[in-house]
Amino acid sequence: MIREATPDDLDAVATLVARRHARVQGAARVLSAAFGEPAVVRAALDEDPRGWVSESGGRVDASLLWEHHEEMALGTLTGTVGDPDDLADLYAVAGEAWVSRGLMTHGIVVPALDRALSDRLIDLSFGRQTAYAVRSLSDSGGRPLTGGVQVERAGLERLDVLVALGDLVAHHHEGSPVFDRRSNEFYTGLPESYRAAVEEQDARVLLAWDGSDPVGLLLWRPFPPVPMYDERSAEMLLLAVHPQARGRRVGRILVSEAMRDMARFGHPCVVADWRTTNLEASRFWPALGLLTVAHRYVRTVPGRPTS
Repeated sequence: MIREATPDDLDAVATLVARRHARVQGAARVLSAAFGEPAVVRAALDEDPRGWVSESGGRVDASLLWEHHEEMALGTLTGTVGDPDDLADLYAVAGEAWVSRGLMTHGIVVPALDRALSDRLIDLSFGRQTAYAVRSLSDSGGRPLTGGVQVERAGLERLDVLVALGDLVAHHHEGSPVFDRRSNEFYTGLPESYRAAVEEQDARVLLAWDGSDPVGLLLWRPFPPVPMYDERSAEMLLLAVHPQARGRRVGRILVSEAMRDMARFGHPCVVADWRTTNLEASRFWPALGLLTVAHRYVRTVPGRPTS
């Protein structure tokens, strides 16, 4: 039986998620071991859940809890759990509800190791959009890389440079094969979003300079985005390299410096995410030792033909 989730279901959902995380963490030890405890998962769940659960014999055995993420209805990693067939049935209910609300883009985040669920989502016309990955920083104290650029640890006094280089990533995502189109309001809001990252999220800015020319940017912050990661993790927020500086290891130099900084600040691991259709990112981050632990799958429901 499928019904709407209530606060009374959260203990059962937390137990299911914790059991699954314990299996995932067994293959990716750098993830939070504490998130394998139902009480820790329970504390991360919204007290007023939105979504649906599937139950049999009076017991919850699958759930699809969601949140509104930008223009997307997103089934969360901490609330989407269960047998693939049960989750397919849950999505049939969720999809109808989301479309009735005018939400035509649907996303679901699942562990990368759950191949059966990933295959089921592909059957439901979902495609893989985003990879989430993690890497230990235990071996990040070696000699820094060199390559003819100077790395500056900067702040908001370099906001104009931060915006100019950050624009490169957004515009790169607009092209093929990513096709992540953004509104004019998105671009005009970038300066304020970068300012907020530095002022409110304690984000750190690293700039790479070739003489007087800025050729690279890395932005990181000292806490993880989701609780499945070790709470002491650091997160890579943004990496940009000027097209004219590609092939000179600028990105590797910035990442090496950032990971050395993270290790000095006591962070045991680093997390990052990227669009899987961003071919450069999909090759770059795994080559630096990041292990993919989750994927976001997305589908867009087509509108009704006008004629």
